[in-house]
Amino acid sequence: MTMHVRPSSVYAPDPSDPGPGGLLLRTRIAGAALVAGTTAWIAGLLEGGIRIRDEVVAVEIWGSMAFLVGVMSLVVLALSTNATGARKGRYIAIVEMVLLVPAMIWCPLVIAYPEDTPGWVIPFDMCWPLSMLGMLVLGIAVAKVGRFRGLLRWQFLLCGLWLVVAGVGEAVLSDEAGTYPGMVWLGVSYGLLGLRLVVTPRIVLPAAPAEPAAPAA
Repeated sequence: MTMHVRPSSVYAPDPSDPGPGGLLLRTRIAGAALVAGTTAWIAGLLEGGIRIRDEVVAVEIWGSMAFLVGVMSLVVLALSTNATGARKGRYIAIVEMVLLVPAMIWCPLVIAYPEDTPGWVIPFDMCWPLSMLGMLVLGIAVAKVGRFRGLLRWQFLLCGLWLVVAGVGEAVLSDEAGTYPGMVWLGVSYGLLGLRLVVTPRIVLPAAPAEPAAPAA
């Protein structure tokens, strides 16, 4: 007797199904965390203004930490839906989660040591930009795997490009205007993605399989 084992999937077989383990609820929660975190960081950047280049502005740092919490929820969602692949690609999301944890820890540390920062804090500091580079890698993987459909397939990549846009903006524009490209991109990429996940969580479900053609008479 021959047995065929069908691999398990985090997706429901029917897009009308709410999804195993409350997938749609988890999607809404991830989207809400992403919207809240992105909004908090943009508000902190606006409040800090040009001061963030020369000093530690607590409201901006706490806002960035809220943003990282939202990003973490997004990465967990990508991992739970195999968006970066069902096998080796999963390690991309796992590595990103590992980078996000020390990046979040850095936020209270830099507030506690705003001037004479101890050397042991430096690795935590490095994880912040590395986590954003990791989001670019994750976005490329999501687009390549194609498990998500439509615009959602590319929105992760748009989020990952924030590091490039923010870096170019700060390098090209003046000190006062250098942070604005990054802020706008935050809202357009992370903010809109989070909003879509809240309002239309079914976009993370696979498309319904096409109905087989009826046999010709």
